[in-house]
Amino acid sequence: MLWIDAEKIAAATRNLLSNAFKYTPRSGCVLLTLSRTVKDGKGFCQIAVSDTGSGISKNLQEHVFESFITGDNAPEFSTKVGIGLRIVKNTMDLHHGQVTLDSVPNEGTTFVLLIPEGKEHFANDVHEMTGYKEETFPEALPARQTESGKLTRRSILVIEDNEDVREYIVSLFKSKYTVLEAVNGEEGVRMAVEHVPDLAISDVMMPVKDGFACCREIRERQETAHIPIIMLTAKAEDADILQGSRSGADDYMMKPFNPEVLKAKVENLILQRERLKRIYTKTLLLKHNSVDGEIKDAFMEQMIHAIEANLANENFNVKMLAEQMNMSQPTLYRKVKQHSQLSVIDIIRNIRVSKAASLIMENRYSIQEISEMVGFTDARTLRKHFTEQFGVSPSKYMDE
Repeated sequence: MLWIDAEKIAAATRNLLSNAFKYTPRSGCVLLTLSRTVKDGKGFCQIAVSDTGSGISKNLQEHVFESFITGDNAPEFSTKVGIGLRIVKNTMDLHHGQVTLDSVPNEGTTFVLLIPEGKEHFANDVHEMTGYKEETFPEALPARQTESGKLTRRSILVIEDNEDVREYIVSLFKSKYTVLEAVNGEEGVRMAVEHVPDLAISDVMMPVKDGFACCREIRERQETAHIPIIMLTAKAEDADILQGSRSGADDYMMKPFNPEVLKAKVENLILQRERLKRIYTKTLLLKHNSVDGEIKDAFMEQMIHAIEANLANENFNVKMLAEQMNMSQPTLYRKVKQHSQLSVIDIIRNIRVSKAASLIMENRYSIQEISEMVGFTDARTLRKHFTEQFGVSPSKYMDE
């Protein structure tokens, strides 16, 4: 049993791995090992990062844990290794542990973190204890109620071709969610259409159909356009993040990812979706078929999904909506009149504004960006309709 600051230990390990990958050439080897060892009669957790890279010169080894020490073994520039390794050293000092270095120039380097077991070494320290439970989720996510009144668990679709990674993600959520699995983007789209999960987690690089194409198809299909999507990638380029956003992804995470952060993002996106449903229920002035803030009518759900799939299209109109729902405009007008006190045009506008309200709550985008995302030509038009619908301006809504 270890008593640690988990984030700090993870950061120290990532720092060592980052350096190892940076200075190990192609076809080289980077090895991360975890073991238990005994030193001077005391038990330690040993984390070792070894590589077959360029190594560190003898004269520099004595100073690598000092801030801003530079070396001359980088491919193009001097290597400023000191600041990161100094933080690693400081982390281990605070844990009453050790960090050691063994390096041979042109052969490789091994860093070892030794973390003492137990908590007796903290007896004279000022420290704070925080509790943690595995697989702990807040109670804010209620089970979904079907038309028959039966409660069902929320569902998540995991689209990942790597079996080990897929199984790991499934293990994070299976205790609280029904988890569906797909091995490539094509299967992911098919399962999204078939099961309509509450959220999808998709890898980017996959055979048959990659994550970008998968995400785009899910967004373009009327029955799945509303599903929140988180994309996972091992690439950190801005271009990839931008492509993921343009494909319709709601969020983006780098591999390797922090499991607690992923779980928090999943929960947050599902909660956002539930919140948006409640906003719809209030703003669409439904005559019936809504229970506890959720729309329980198949026709209204279908129409909302069709509008959501075309939110960014400022030219989307009643004619296009009727075509997507495979009915004539008179039939659409008649059915809407049965379910809502609003006209079809008003419903399209209200859904745009309701989505804008949900995006404002995320506090991630400017009003101009949100205007474009929900199909208004400019921020002034959004402000006008937003104030009409909610009684306050978007900025005031954000403050409240």
